[in-house]
Amino acid sequence: MRAVGAVFDFAGIDLATQSCLATITGIETDASAWALASLPVRLGGLGLHSCSDTAAIAHIAATFDGEACLSSLVTPYVLPQAMLLVEDDTFLASLEDPRLAPFDSVLEKIQDVLQARDNYGGRGQKVWSATVHDERRKALLDSMSEELGRSGQLQGSALALKQVQIRARIQSCSGQQASAWLYGNAEADPRLWLSPAELAVAIRLRLGLPIAPLPSICRLCGTGSADVDGVHARSCFSGGRRTRMHNALRDIIADFARRGLLAPAVERPVFSNTERKRPDISYVRDGTTVVLDVAVTFPLQPSNPQYAKRAAEKPGGAATAYATAVKEGKYRGIIDNEPNPREWLAVPLVVDTFGAWCPGALTELRQIARKSALREDRTASAACQDFFHQLSFQVAQGVARIVISSGGARPDEAVHPVAGGSVTASRVFLPGRTCSLAGQPRSQ
Repeated sequence: MRAVGAVFDFAGIDLATQSCLATITGIETDASAWALASLPVRLGGLGLHSCSDTAAIAHIAATFDGEACLSSLVTPYVLPQAMLLVEDDTFLASLEDPRLAPFDSVLEKIQDVLQARDNYGGRGQKVWSATVHDERRKALLDSMSEELGRSGQLQGSALALKQVQIRARIQSCSGQQASAWLYGNAEADPRLWLSPAELAVAIRLRLGLPIAPLPSICRLCGTGSADVDGVHARSCFSGGRRTRMHNALRDIIADFARRGLLAPAVERPVFSNTERKRPDISYVRDGTTVVLDVAVTFPLQPSNPQYAKRAAEKPGGAATAYATAVKEGKYRGIIDNEPNPREWLAVPLVVDTFGAWCPGALTELRQIARKSALREDRTASAACQDFFHQLSFQVAQGVARIVISSGGARPDEAVHPVAGGSVTASRVFLPGRTCSLAGQPRSQ
């Protein structure tokens, strides 16, 4: 892309990428879902960038990089003005690529560099691509809302709520560390692998695709309808699956706190005025008793549309609303009645089912990861990456298992055959790191 730009037709490569996604996951994506999948992970996509959409930006940035390099190596007499790379037909074709036409802000930045190339900092492709991706996501959200309105399936308040839920889903997937389950490394614990069914469900929920052809009775509660979007399954408290997910998150956090020598107590009475309230985790840090309460909330729950509205406003909005409305009030009165209230700190660790954490949880979890890094002789960034990958994985796997157990998804339909056997586990890595959405083949 950096060499040929927009003069080459990359449509075939994009189609092959889409086909690979369908082969690995068993998911056929429609136009909107594929547009979302091609966005970066930080914007709620899968990071499967479209070559056609990024080729022009890549070539323009490469041209500026090359010109700066040549200018430092040769004199103007050897490289006259007429021979500058920006005069090349390929560069001009990329500059006039119709795919860039809607992005006035990017074109203005490119023109600024053309007029004063000495100010080019060498980060053009990263900055311009980020701007293009941001604009594409805005356009995608608008088109999805308009398409839903044109379909006529929903009217009035129901239509407005569904449009808010679409934005809430994508915003939540864009939250900090919400998509850490998509990343990994070749030496990660083999237990951090999704089964084929779990992978299919997790990606369908992320892209807003139906998880089953028809609704059915929920196998967890026996009364509700397991809808094709998985809304009921993620709202159902029966079956004990949500408790297992909660406990798994609690144990990971306690383990990292223990590795940081914080001596955490798990579900022990720590308050002097009551024994009934037992926080999930408690420890003393710098003279302050910190109590942590882990919770998982579903931002699209029908019973509380305010969560969807908050989630649509910013990533982690639903988790923040739940922490404020439920968790903070739970401990405020108890701590105020302690002999020294200032020596106590209650931190709700609330995450939504798309993986977005409330801001207070992110701050506290990073402190725990840094403590463990100091004791294990590794960098804080490596500890944070490992910590949030495990937490994010537990959320993705836990939600997928809830949906499958409810009967909303068919595990047998998610298993997709591959050459030489069948996929037994799906380990997820994205471009830029070791990439392998498929699992290990198993001989028949």
